[in-house]
Amino acid sequence: KTSQPVLDRFLLKAPACTPAQAAVLTDRILNMLVTDMRPLSMVEDAGFKAMIAAFQPNYALPSRTFFTKRLKEKYEDIKNKMKKALQETDTIALTTDIWTSVATEAYMGVTCHYLENWKIMSHCLTTMPLEERHTAANIADWIEEVIAKFSIPPEKIKAVVHDNARTLVEHFKKSELASTKLKVKQRHMGTKENMLLQDVCTHWNSTYAMLSRLQEQRWPVTATLSDPEVTQRGKHYLDLKSDQWSLIEELNQVLEPFHSATVFMSGEQYVTLSALPHVVDKIKKSLQSQNLESPPVVSFQTHAKEQVTTRWKDLGEFKPESPNITLLAASLDPRFRKLKFLPADQAFGVKNALQTMALAVKQQLGPTGCGNEASSTAEGAPSTAHKDKMTTSFLDSDSTSSDEEQDEEQLSNEAIQNEVLAYFGEQSLPKKDGPLIWWKANE
Repeated sequence: KTSQPVLDRFLLKAPACTPAQAAVLTDRILNMLVTDMRPLSMVEDAGFKAMIAAFQPNYALPSRTFFTKRLKEKYEDIKNKMKKALQETDTIALTTDIWTSVATEAYMGVTCHYLENWKIMSHCLTTMPLEERHTAANIADWIEEVIAKFSIPPEKIKAVVHDNARTLVEHFKKSELASTKLKVKQRHMGTKENMLLQDVCTHWNSTYAMLSRLQEQRWPVTATLSDPEVTQRGKHYLDLKSDQWSLIEELNQVLEPFHSATVFMSGEQYVTLSALPHVVDKIKKSLQSQNLESPPVVSFQTHAKEQVTTRWKDLGEFKPESPNITLLAASLDPRFRKLKFLPADQAFGVKNALQTMALAVKQQLGPTGCGNEASSTAEGAPSTAHKDKMTTSFLDSDSTSSDEEQDEEQLSNEAIQNEVLAYFGEQSLPKKDGPLIWWKANE
């Protein structure tokens, strides 16, 4: 009598999950939680468990407690790697940003920036909750805590940058009817369906964003406000008059260079300090070249020009006894090495200072030393070259080895000076190119 085959024999069984595969899956889940900033409780959600079971039925999903422990271990591992990287670099810049969450809780983020193989590296070191007032003294204490936490030598920190961080727009923001009607008008007029932007008093650049968007949406906004369903009788003051729209247009012209400069100087993936003199010079020229008609905007333009000149008056001054680091950085940036934003005498002073610095670096490194070439001749009578050498040595019998060293030193110094002059004589790099890539290729 033969036994009947069991149905399970014909079903495809799920492959076993080896310890190595389980370790990889666990690590990927942990990385997902960190990268996407998901709560650790996610590993206990029914949907997440079902998804993992579908991918690998034989994988035993660890508990939330397990991932909490692994997360702390991963943090310590990355922190130690970060500390090692900061120990190995020579110069570090820190940037801080204080912000408020939706729950009205204040936080401060601290990010470090440094060069690694001529590439800018940026890493967020911490995001800490703030329970005290945001005074300069408190911010300094918080930064010092971060410096101590990552064992950063203070002398390596070269800069710390801190960002201290209306009626019409508010109407569209608060009124659902007005917002809906605006979208309808945008579609009818073929205008981009962009929302109006509200400025933030602590972010002056947001004023330009608000006015620029308002100018873009002028006609849909005007048409929406003329709708009796949107604007009740007695509230037509919300609509702007023709001269007010003209004022917004001219004001945008004045603010646009500041906006562009702010966006550029806020970059993290490229150097910015060396571009500062050029950027300020462009703003000044832009303010001088604009022809405006509205008296309020002309007054604002004049005031802005005075403020830029006053705030950056020291940017174009170079004194050998206290070198301007920003101008030195600009001179070392092949995009701005011609120093066109400086008067001729100031540019000459910067170039001389750079030569002096190059010579000082050469003295610190010491002489490179050149091997003495020896020549051999057949035994017997002295060669012609040997006779000439004897004659020369007789004529130069009063010279010393010290004189020869001085001659070599002078030749070496002249070579460095010529190299610096050749650098300034080369054509400037296009503004879109990266100076770090140029220096990497020419180091």
